[in-house]
Amino acid sequence: MIADSSSLIIFAKINKLSLIIEIYGKIYITEVIYKEIVEDGLKINAPDAKILKKFIDNKNIIILHLNKKYNNFSKELKKVYYQIDIEESDAIALALQEKNKNIIMDEALGRKIAKLYGIKPIGSLKVLIEAYKKDFINETELRNIIKEMIENKFRIGADVINEFWNIFNKIKRNNQPN
Repeated sequence: MIADSSSLIIFAKINKLSLIIEIYGKIYITEVIYKEIVEDGLKINAPDAKILKKFIDNKNIIILHLNKKYNNFSKELKKVYYQIDIEESDAIALALQEKNKNIIMDEALGRKIAKLYGIKPIGSLKVLIEAYKKDFINETELRNIIKEMIENKFRIGADVINEFWNIFNKIKRNNQPN
């Protein structure tokens, strides 16, 4: 699974990065994403950067090199959609290069752009739904994780969180024995 930086950072901040690995296996990122989540984070002594580095050192997160074609594509994407970050355009380019149809990405514009290229964005909240469905976490843990994410500056609109709880309640009802 390919991920952009923000989702990895929020899961590292709440010490739940292992959930992504349990669900999707190895995570792939580019050098640009590595620089943001580890190198820049270590410069300011961010605890999440240390956690992310450990996952990279243990080969749970793999850094892949964008070839020239997709490196240029990432730069062009950034020029055309100047509001997205280079980490997002890099993640989209990596998904295309690796012919991976899924990407973990939370930012709305990045998600829209990914869809234009046939890539299915999976948000951090969807990761939590998957973790719940696979019994990696229970409802109490899920609620605590979301609370922790919000406390750690996970930006989420009221409409999105309401939709999340509606989806969760449907899943919960469908999983209950009759």
